[in-house]
Amino acid sequence: MARILAGERTQLEIQGWLLNASFGEVTGKAPKELLITDFSGGAHCCLTVYLFTQEGGVRNLLYEELGDGSLELRDLDGDGRFELVLARIYSYFGDLPFALSPGVVRVYAYDGSVFYEVTRNLPSLTLREVARYRKAFLEGKRRGDLEGMKGNALGYWVNALVVGRGVAAKSWLMQHAPFEVRRWLLVNEEALLRSVSALGLSYNRTLPPNTP
Repeated sequence: MARILAGERTQLEIQGWLLNASFGEVTGKAPKELLITDFSGGAHCCLTVYLFTQEGGVRNLLYEELGDGSLELRDLDGDGRFELVLARIYSYFGDLPFALSPGVVRVYAYDGSVFYEVTRNLPSLTLREVARYRKAFLEGKRRGDLEGMKGNALGYWVNALVVGRGVAAKSWLMQHAPFEVRRWLLVNEEALLRSVSALGLSYNRTLPPNTP
């Protein structure tokens, strides 16, 4: 249980199985923000994240259930304020086993009222994942590991998508992936694009009927 006191009065109490607390400068205003994570235990689950500002009293800025993912605070642009680096796992996507399920790294900043995505402005961590998954895909191809290639192709593509390089990544995969992997990627393409798009997507190209 995590408890924050103001004098003798309890301002905040969080109960969990494995709680961890740390401080980081997110808003740019003192005092530093309080990050509390709660891990539920178990083989693949689950992480819950709370971020509180202490400015004018304890107030919640963020509550997120990340499942198998992770979150850390890092100052990626050197401005003295931490960004939120979130890694989300595509657990069992397209019937992949969990061990082969890839993750995507996205970065968020705080503008004083909301968190907004800045992955394309601060792409270094995500680009590192792009390179890592592409290398692992090629290694799997040399071994003839189709399932491993699927997971690494997905990781390569989804991380490329969030930094604006998804078209190039898809083109590369269509040239270098075996037929079985290409087919699996295309079957799951719409679900993948929906998972990263800011707006809803539709592959329905049929125009509505004319009305009198």
